[in-house]
Amino acid sequence: MTRRRGRLNRKGQALIEFALVLPLVLLLVVGMLEFARAWNLHQVITDAVREGARRAVLADDPNCPGGAVAMDSVKAPMWRYVAQSGYDPAFATMSVSPAALFKCTGANITVTLTLPYRIWALGNLSSASFTMRSSLTVRNE
Repeated sequence: MTRRRGRLNRKGQALIEFALVLPLVLLLVVGMLEFARAWNLHQVITDAVREGARRAVLADDPNCPGGAVAMDSVKAPMWRYVAQSGYDPAFATMSVSPAALFKCTGANITVTLTLPYRIWALGNLSSASFTMRSSLTVRNE
């Protein structure tokens, strides 16, 4: 009679161990997915900033006086890159300094892009989001 009771307890023991381990496994999986999403957004922002900086240095708009580069020709590729990657570019903040990009040799041009990242697993909590930022300074040669 004692042996029979021991077998039943083992089945219950496995169920309890599973119930204790399952939240930890789910937390690990969700954490890995959130990290992958954040890393993807960081890569998108970095690549968009590189493209914007490249356009700022190489673009030459004949409509701008003094050889200045139009800001739209710098920000449009960044906007497109963010949109094609599946993120909403309406939340993005793009800045280029100096504000007037004159084609001067040796001038430094800084392109910055910020985009908010919301942690999906935490839902609509206000503290569940943070801003990701990437900046690149290039020298016009």
